[in-house]
Amino acid sequence: MKYLFIHGWSFSKDIWRNFYSVENSIYIDLPFHNGNINYKKENILENFSLEVAQLIKDLKDDICIIGWSLGATVSVLTGLIKPKNLKKLVLVGFSPKFKDEKLGHSPKNIKAFILQLRKDFIKTVYQFRKTAVDNKFLDIPLPEKNGSIKLLKEFIDLDLTESIGNLDIETILIHGKKDKIINFEGSIFANNFIKNSKLILVEDNHAPFLNKPELILQNLK
Repeated sequence: MKYLFIHGWSFSKDIWRNFYSVENSIYIDLPFHNGNINYKKENILENFSLEVAQLIKDLKDDICIIGWSLGATVSVLTGLIKPKNLKKLVLVGFSPKFKDEKLGHSPKNIKAFILQLRKDFIKTVYQFRKTAVDNKFLDIPLPEKNGSIKLLKEFIDLDLTESIGNLDIETILIHGKKDKIINFEGSIFANNFIKNSKLILVEDNHAPFLNKPELILQNLK
């Protein structure tokens, strides 16, 4: 088994640095983040998910994807493409519909956040990171402004509430009950619709794997 790690919006693959010792692992950056800055700005999520699916097919080994936040959404989109050697998803802080008061985040607050990003990108990103991970990993390079906002807007407009029922591989859903970015009800909802899924709720924030790496390590087998 090989393990493919996909980070969340505004961070980079370095969010997984505590997992770099995991054997047979690959860490990739989202479009417009860190080492993947130059990316086409049309149908970003669709194209990137297709690229991830192709990477999985090319690897040929059995694959488990570990996706966090927006990276969890990419993981699900890749799973729906159904590469034959993708055997497992570990989704941390997942929402099937981010622009939803119960399943994700308040639409009113999302609109205000996008406006703030356009007004003061750097300050707003750092505030977002503080809310997401409690001041950890503030040293990660900032994403490219326009492309990352476009990627975020695609994520905001995405609705996977119906299509997640088409996932047919083992799926682990991990969510912090103190998550201020994505309501943990999103993972509860997903667990009810994904046939072969398991839900793990913990008393933690949007990135529970930073304080409790065992949440992921114990579910890689």
